[in-house]
Amino acid sequence: MILIYPRRNLKVLLLPMLIGAFAVLATPLIKAQSYPSHPIILVVSAPPGGGTDVSARTLAQRLGEKLGQPVVVENKPGANANIGAAQVARAKADGYTLLYTAQSPITIADQLEPKITYDPVNDLLPVVLTQITPVIVVAPTSLGVKNLAELVAYTKQNPNKTFYGSPGIGNELHLDAELVRQALNIDTKHVPYRGSGPALLDLIAGRTQFMVASPSSVKGHISEGRLVILATLSKDRLPSYPIVPTAIESGYPQLTTEAWFGIFAPAKTMPTVSALIRKAVMEVNNDPAYQKQVSDLGMRPVAMPEDEFRDLIKDYRRTWRRLIDSGAISASENPMPAPAAQPSR
Repeated sequence: MILIYPRRNLKVLLLPMLIGAFAVLATPLIKAQSYPSHPIILVVSAPPGGGTDVSARTLAQRLGEKLGQPVVVENKPGANANIGAAQVARAKADGYTLLYTAQSPITIADQLEPKITYDPVNDLLPVVLTQITPVIVVAPTSLGVKNLAELVAYTKQNPNKTFYGSPGIGNELHLDAELVRQALNIDTKHVPYRGSGPALLDLIAGRTQFMVASPSSVKGHISEGRLVILATLSKDRLPSYPIVPTAIESGYPQLTTEAWFGIFAPAKTMPTVSALIRKAVMEVNNDPAYQKQVSDLGMRPVAMPEDEFRDLIKDYRRTWRRLIDSGAISASENPMPAPAAQPSR
């Protein structure tokens, strides 16, 4: 049986259906346009007071001004930054819980510790790269070495007496230092600590002989003569230390790496929301006052597009995979006790 409706009745029947279909299609757009309607939580995978926390709070304040809602920092340190990352990976994908982190829980954690509770590739969305930080090789002034060549010579003259410290096994500065060890082909052992502070104290005391660090974390020690910079691992010299050569200039063209920070969201966050956050970060970066704040922290602001950010993450994951596969890095590494201080030269 075929039913034939008058044209007027057909319009009456179709109108609610069209309105319903439009409402379904428009819902994400409406939500994106109303975002954010309440404060945003920025989970920082580091303790309060450190460089990561300070840089996050500097950005959060400016970001809140651009988005029209407070961006509240919530510190979730621990497990080499994995605790904060796991919390955001499990959060509702509505743009109101974001992660601010260095790269360790994104590029290293799952490759070194397969039992972590989140998948950094599939559970977290790279929203925007926010800052890049150069890293440098430092040594205690008492050691008497001034560059990488002299560090190599020291290790040859003092076999089995050279150690490098790090903030902990699997921390990116640990892997950076292992890159240095391999590039210089020196005999040195790793001493992991619970954070950069204790590692620096033993470095200054001469219990370890070198370390990879961010310039901001050692600025005071350098200015007061306790530490000396042997090289920077960036491609270019640092404006703050223009006389310090790069590792490339020192004869190690393959030895380049930098630390970075970025904002991540739960994987299913709407593209319109992540794009809005990215746009706001780009606007913040154009503010000269913010640029100076970040520069004073030893960083440079960036706002890398999502596709480029994903490629950067893939590049670093490949680098760390090669290092881990070489057998030089292991999560089951037995921590060494701090060695005795070496005599000054």
